[in-house]
Amino acid sequence: MAQALHANPDLLAAEAQVAVMRGERRAAGQWKNPEATMEYGEKRVSNREGELTAKGNARTWAISQTFEFPGKASLRKAVAEKDVRLAELALEQLRLEIAAEARSLAIAWLAAGHEAAAAREVADRSGALVAMLAKRAPAGVQFLLEQRVIEASMVGIETRARESEEQRDEARIELNVLLARGAGEALAIQSPLDPPALPRGEEMLLVRAKSDGLVLKSRELELERADTAVDRARLEAAPDFTIGPFYSQETAVEKEEIVGLGISLPLPFWDSNRGGVDSARGELDRARANQLGSARDTERSLAREYGACRLAIRQLERTPISSLERLRDAADLADRQYRLGAVPVQTYLEMQEQYLEATTGILGALREAHDRFLRIQVLTADMSLLAPSEKKGQP
Repeated sequence: MAQALHANPDLLAAEAQVAVMRGERRAAGQWKNPEATMEYGEKRVSNREGELTAKGNARTWAISQTFEFPGKASLRKAVAEKDVRLAELALEQLRLEIAAEARSLAIAWLAAGHEAAAAREVADRSGALVAMLAKRAPAGVQFLLEQRVIEASMVGIETRARESEEQRDEARIELNVLLARGAGEALAIQSPLDPPALPRGEEMLLVRAKSDGLVLKSRELELERADTAVDRARLEAAPDFTIGPFYSQETAVEKEEIVGLGISLPLPFWDSNRGGVDSARGELDRARANQLGSARDTERSLAREYGACRLAIRQLERTPISSLERLRDAADLADRQYRLGAVPVQTYLEMQEQYLEATTGILGALREAHDRFLRIQVLTADMSLLAPSEKKGQP
């Protein structure tokens, strides 16, 4: 778990997005810089006949500060604050998904390893039996046909062993990449293959998903943000005003000095930001639709995952993984008894096939139960998913 969550590129990108949003929130609360103005020119004074009577200089110094219309800054900061929270929720959701993927791949690697070992054991057992039968002296057509039947069964057994080994290797590669290790590195995970402990009560999980689920929290926050953005768009057309002192000096016939306070503001005659308001209202309607759709998707997904997990656990309760050891002993017994001539070849082949079928079915149910349970944990934002477990080994 620690390796999967350490230096993950997707997590690094999500953390950087949080930093970006925090920077924008800081910028949203800053005042505009004051402006300094300086003007200089020559002054000429003429009489009615156009004759120059005096000349001099004209100078003006001013400093001004722009103040936003009351409420603009607070709404802008409120929107930026919600953007930060949305980025943080996305980061938390990604952590849960990576944690679930790491555990799912670890369980898949363990299960595929057990299945591959069982298939390889049966393949080696059948190969040794064929080699032994080949050394015996021919004892009629029945003996020859039994030998050929076992040889033919090895094709399917070898195929199953190869497919199981491929699944094991694929899970190892995916897990290594997720752990930022070399894709071809070996894994050594020690962990009992036990089914998950599914809490009772689908309704309780649904309530938890609606109250704690990060996806629904994000949708609610997006709705709040969109509602705030509508108010911000409405207020955007309100005029900001600029105020500041100025000093003016003119010299020609005599020296004149003016000290005063200037105020300026735009008149919102042409631009009332109707386009921005309409756009913000559209975003609000979309946020409402997304919230409703996400709530329905969460309820549907949780019901589907809970039902599938419960059925897989029920199967494991009726045919626990511990029964595979008995079937393995029975397959080995059938091999020994066939060599002694105590059981027919059909019994030998059926026992090997049933052992492999049971191994595939039970381990498949185990993987299904864990995968469904992990999805339930992600849907309900179960933070225990991020906590280390005593049953989990270290790669």
